[in-house]
Order: sequence, then C-alpha cells, then structure tokens
Amino acid sequence: MNVVDYTILQVAADTDSVLDALTTLAPGWSDRTGMEHAQGWTTVPVDRQAAERFAPLLVQLLGRGVLVWTVDSEQFRAALYRTTGDVLESADRRDQVDELTKAFNESHLLVSSEDGKDTTALAAAATDTRRPPQDRHRAFADLLGVPYVAPDQPPGRNPTTPSLTNASLSLGSEEFRRRQRIKTARSWLHLFSGLGAVAIIGMVIRGPWIGIPVALAIILVLQLVRFVLGRSLPSDQR
Repeated sequence: MNVVDYTILQVAADTDSVLDALTTLAPGWSDRTGMEHAQGWTTVPVDRQAAERFAPLLVQLLGRGVLVWTVDSEQFRAALYRTTGDVLESADRRDQVDELTKAFNESHLLVSSEDGKDTTALAAAATDTRRPPQDRHRAFADLLGVPYVAPDQPPGRNPTTPSLTNASLSLGSEEFRRRQRIKTARSWLHLFSGLGAVAIIGMVIRGPWIGIPVALAIILVLQLVRFVLGRSLPSDQR
C-alpha cells in the first residue's frame, strides 16, 4: 500500500556519490532503504524536517541543485535549492511553477521538459488543486523531466539532523572530495587490471608466453595499490 505522506530529495548524481555526501554530512547515515536511481537522478526518501536541513548542504557538497518534493493528504509542494544559494518554492500557484521551471531548465540539461510534451497542460495539472497531491507531483516531475518517485514505505532510520553545519562544511567538503578522488583512482586501477587480464588471454592464445608473468605482476601491483587505497574508505564504500 502506497504511503500518502512523503518527502523526497532528488539530485542529478549517482547513488554512491549521494550516499557518500550524506554520510559525510551525518556519519550515522547508513540505510539505503528507498533510495532509487533513474534517468541520471538519485532519489532519497527523508523526513520533512530533515529535507530542509540536508538539501542546502548537499548542494554545496555535490555542486548541483537539489529538488525537494513534499506530499501529504492535502498539499503538494516542490522546492529547488540552487547552487547560487537561492531556494525557489512552488505550492499550487502557476506563477511559482513557471518560475521554478525556468530556473530549473537554466541549470539542468539532462532531459528537456519540452520534447513531445504539452508543457502548458502539465503546468496546469501541477497546480490543479482538484487533483490528488501525488498526481500534481507526477505532472510537475514530468514537466521538469525528472523521474516521478512516490515511496511505498517510510524513510529508513537515518539521522534527521546533519552533524556538519555551514560553518564546518569546509572540513566535510575536503573529506568528501578525498573520498571521491580515491574512488576514482580505484576505478581506474580496476579497469587497468581488467585490461591486463585481457592481454594475458591474448598472450595465452598468440604469445609470447614470456609476457604473461610480467602482466600478472603488474595486475598484482595494481590490485595491491587498489586494496591499500580502499583501506582509507569506510568499509561499506570499498
């Protein structure tokens, strides 16, 4: 049975990066329950109060805008937290929908909201209070070109207040960037190891066999470096 009341964060980033940012902001964050990734967007169900606290900090860590959708039995509200520090909100008013849509389209080019869509009809549906709040959410998400997600269960037991604040975010940002660099390096090392394995297969078939021990040694070194780098990451992110 669908949950009527929900609040979700949506950001154009991969799930691992979003989870890494959340654990940087609140080290106690560990539950992926309800997190989804579609069309380049990661969706995170959260408590309503937590959304207002985490969204502006996520913007600063990830360097991109964050959408917050709030739906209850009577009301639907959308908010766009921008990298400029501005927050645009829309609650059943056409002028607010138009302003938020314009600001969104200026900075998000993943999916055009105009391709094959009646934007006027979608904007009208997003502000039609005769429709259920979930239907208004669906129409507005379709207008923006982001995936429509309505969680079927409450958010997981995660912190509702970030450990970092705007004043201490610089230290958290350094840690977040460090983790991202390590993960990128480990991905490249894994790729090169895979290429080495392919080269070994080629040498087994065509030779020279003398190159096989050399390739094995290189792969071993790459994987050793990858393992050492992984030791500096939290166990659930290696």
